[in-house]
Amino acid sequence: MTPPRLPFPTARLLIVIALAAAGLLVTWTIVRGTVGLEEGVYRGGVIGLLAATLAHVMGTLVGAALAAQKGALAAYMASTVVRFLLTPALAVSLYFSLSLPSKPVLVGAAVGYLLILVADIGTMLTAMQQHQGSTSA
Repeated sequence: MTPPRLPFPTARLLIVIALAAAGLLVTWTIVRGTVGLEEGVYRGGVIGLLAATLAHVMGTLVGAALAAQKGALAAYMASTVVRFLLTPALAVSLYFSLSLPSKPVLVGAAVGYLLILVADIGTMLTAMQQHQGSTSA
């Protein structure tokens, strides 16, 4: 008998993405008040963070759609590729449409992508460990 397949933790991933993005927004706002960033720099960073957050949400939804066919781990890898490709595409398109300073947008997108990805990976690893614990008991 084969063990049950790992379910794709869509809700947990979306919650972690939202919490990580909110934490980064709060941190960016505190940095703005502490250092006295210009409005354009602050807005650019927030727009970059928004691009990274949207890419993560969209990637997670793609992974959730693929999980039933491909399995949770393959779906997670596919969702990571989607996020990796969408983050710069969204950041650049928002940069050109809003005419903000480029460096804050790109820094906000890169930092947002990486830190949300770390939280996301932690969530997926926790789900895998919980699944292994439940199947071995």
